[in-house]
Amino acid sequence: MNTDVFVVEIPDALNPLVGEADPGTRIFRREGSNDECGDWFNILDEHFGPLISPGGVGVYVPVSRAGVHKRLKAGKLTGFFFHVTSEGKTIFGRKRKIKEQPYIYIPVSECKAWGKELEARSDRAKAIEEAEGDADDYNGDYIDFDPKDKGNPGVKYIHK
Repeated sequence: MNTDVFVVEIPDALNPLVGEADPGTRIFRREGSNDECGDWFNILDEHFGPLISPGGVGVYVPVSRAGVHKRLKAGKLTGFFFHVTSEGKTIFGRKRKIKEQPYIYIPVSECKAWGKELEARSDRAKAIEEAEGDADDYNGDYIDFDPKDKGNPGVKYIHK
């Protein structure tokens, strides 16, 4: 079963809302205030919903969060990420962007399609084993940190 037909289509008009995709993935990152985050989620839910967090994907697919992260990084699952940002200062008084760990949502339609793909395989146990991730897939760095900020001293990440 080819799950590419179940990948959500993102209309050009929604590009400013969903943000830019990380290279080679379907991870779309956006940043803004707490207030913007609520509006972002409501519009996403209206167009691509229902949505679920990575921890909830296991309801539809028998894999761990590491397996979900592995699929996200491989570009085989759409993830909408929102980093809440604020302004801070360095110890030298310069302005710095503060970014929080992202809110992450995945379309349930893609989760269901992935689950059906695994069920359809004659070697189901092997398919699930292949889908499963490991500690490297769940180290958080790739998921939590926006690649475009790498090496930028003007951005500080915090976990809440």
